[in-house]
Amino acid sequence: MEDDLGEFKISKKIKQKLKNKALLKKEFAEGKTAQQIMGFTDETMAKFYKAAYHLFENRHHSDAANAFLFLVTLNPYNHDYWLGLGMSTQMCGDYEAAIDAYEMAAISDISSPVPYFYLAKCLFAMHDRESALQALDLALEYAGDSSEYEELKQQANAARTILLKHQE
Repeated sequence: MEDDLGEFKISKKIKQKLKNKALLKKEFAEGKTAQQIMGFTDETMAKFYKAAYHLFENRHHSDAANAFLFLVTLNPYNHDYWLGLGMSTQMCGDYEAAIDAYEMAAISDISSPVPYFYLAKCLFAMHDRESALQALDLALEYAGDSSEYEELKQQANAARTILLKHQE
C-alpha cells in the first residue's frame, strides 16, 4: 500500500505566501509558528516526528538530528521535538548543541525532569561534574514523587552517587 504524500507537499498557495516577506513578518510577529503558516496539521507533524524517531531508533543520528531540527523550526514549542534534537545531537557527540536543545526542552515543559537528566549526561561527557550534579539535582527535584519517573530517579541517584564519590 502506497502512502499518500499529499499532506507533506506545499501547495502553490503556501509557496506564494512564503514569497511574501511582509506577510510572513506580520504572521511571525503575531506569534504564528512556521507549522501554522505552512498549514501543517498536528497529525502531519506527528508523522514527521515518527519518521525522525525512526531514524533515531535505527542509529541514523545525524539524519535524525536534521529531522528534529526541521521539526523544532516548524514548531519550537514542542518539548518532544527538542528532546529528539538533544538526543540525536548527543549521540553525534555534539554535546554543546545537545545542551542547547535540552535547555529548550526544559523551557518548553518546565515540569519535566527528562531534559535535566540528559543535560547531566552531556555535562559529564564534557567533564563538568559540578554542573552535571546540579542538573541531576534538578532532574530529581522535578521528578518528585511521580511514579512515572521512577526509573529516571534511580538512574539519576546512581549517577549522583558516582559523581559524589569522584569528588572526594
